[in-house]
Amino acid sequence: MPEKIGKDVLKQRVRVPKAYRGELLPPSVRRATVDFVKRLEGHKIRHVVVGAVPVQFYGRERFSRDVDIAVFLNKRNTTDFLKILKSGRYKVRYSLPHEHKLEKPDDLLDWDLLRLVDLKHDSLLDIHLKTERIGLDEDSLTKAKNVTINGEQIVIPSPEDYLITKFISRRPSSHDFEDIMSTLINQYHAIDWKYLEDKARKTDVIFLLKYYKEAVEKKLLRKKR
Repeated sequence: MPEKIGKDVLKQRVRVPKAYRGELLPPSVRRATVDFVKRLEGHKIRHVVVGAVPVQFYGRERFSRDVDIAVFLNKRNTTDFLKILKSGRYKVRYSLPHEHKLEKPDDLLDWDLLRLVDLKHDSLLDIHLKTERIGLDEDSLTKAKNVTINGEQIVIPSPEDYLITKFISRRPSSHDFEDIMSTLINQYHAIDWKYLEDKARKTDVIFLLKYYKEAVEKKLLRKKR
């Protein structure tokens, strides 16, 4: 439970919106997401879909031209992951060849981010290969949620872990601020605050969590008045 939460806020009942289905995501993005996830699952490669997808379920609907997927890569599954990349379905746009070679599976362990073009759907996929750098770990997989996109189940982080990824990767002039605020407001009473605060301290973003939480609580109090 938050440390500085007033009784008035506790008594409120913030309406949690019905889970969205990602209607504002272009059909090509939804199909590219589902197809890539199926390939990962076929090789039993653990993953969660991050970026613009979880906010469709936790906070607000919004548009996005690409999808972000965090892949839990290790020495045991790099060979299978390389098979996906070499299948002919995807083109590697980033990293550039002179920055990182991709000649053998272990080369992938040197990469942080892999940007792919889905040649079938002409969609972009940003693949995060070092999940710890965006705050995701084994606990994140345990708390992850199943949602439905295009009639297919995919895995997204819990609202707590999703917020951590947003705090870490926040960028100016982007959707990150609204994604954080809408998720905090709509999931306020469902959030495991102890887990979120512990994770925020571990990833050195506790100051950001406190800043946004204070802003949300002020907003909720204004709504009540």
